[in-house]
Amino acid sequence: MQDVDTSLELVHRTLTSLTGSLSPYGFEFAPFLVGWYNAFVSGRLKLDNATAPHADCVVICIISNPKMFEQSFLPHLTSWFQADGVHSLGGALGGLKKQTNGYLQSPGLNDPLDWSVLLRINEGLNASLKTLQEQLSPDEFSMLASPRFITDYAMRPVTRLPYVHVQCAGHVSGLAYFHQRDTVNCAPQFGNGNPGCSLHPRYGGWFGFRGIVVFPNLRCPKLPRPVPVSSLPPGSPPFAPELLDKLLIEFRDHWRENRWRNFGLPKDSHQLYTAAAQLFFNTPPAKRAALLESWMCCSNLNSCPSVLVQSGVRTF
Repeated sequence: MQDVDTSLELVHRTLTSLTGSLSPYGFEFAPFLVGWYNAFVSGRLKLDNATAPHADCVVICIISNPKMFEQSFLPHLTSWFQADGVHSLGGALGGLKKQTNGYLQSPGLNDPLDWSVLLRINEGLNASLKTLQEQLSPDEFSMLASPRFITDYAMRPVTRLPYVHVQCAGHVSGLAYFHQRDTVNCAPQFGNGNPGCSLHPRYGGWFGFRGIVVFPNLRCPKLPRPVPVSSLPPGSPPFAPELLDKLLIEFRDHWRENRWRNFGLPKDSHQLYTAAAQLFFNTPPAKRAALLESWMCCSNLNSCPSVLVQSGVRTF
């Protein structure tokens, strides 16, 4: 068994290093234990022993905040189109796929944002591990060996279920509160569906889950367990059933309108997606390539958001 103080210190140093590498790009992190997650999800969604051999293995949940679109994605997009011989988004992503052959479930050629997230997080994780290796003893660093980044879109090969239920991971890590139908008094309007959405205490719904990093050799049974907090008043249970019903209906039936993201946030909140980000996320995936290519025609990409607003993008 690993020394408790050592494992707690390693968790802290790993989080500090990852934050230093990736916070400027709009990513945030929180740790949890495999056992917490497995106790929260159904049997078909548990992390198996091959992924995390012990219930006290440390996992880090990753989210992107509203800054990520401008701080990470758009710079990636610009650099891809500046490469020699690249004249389309498909050409850019095709080149990336060749360079990253071997990644677990790399994104498709129509998922530029997922490509950006994958590259940025792998780059930040590798940089953090290199820094930690220089600071730690060989025995200490061995506890961080063989980390596995599992993306939010990774699917299990036979069942086609998600490899990780990121909303549940976010809940047990304390990053965001996962609101589900079974916390409501059997609201009949939901029928047989089981909608659920996560709200962050500062960002509301204006954030995205990007996956988890599993450290199979880092065990920390004394890791303090956080209590998730929601932007939905009062922040923790009990939530008013009527308010929760309204949130889940907005999420299920009107998610493109983005009203569900604002629940509990002050009206003057600045923790929102920009107009350009909202236009991108509200555009059907099949049409996003054309949208991004039109942005690349701007002589100055930084001027594009104002152009987009003038062309009719909705702001909130």
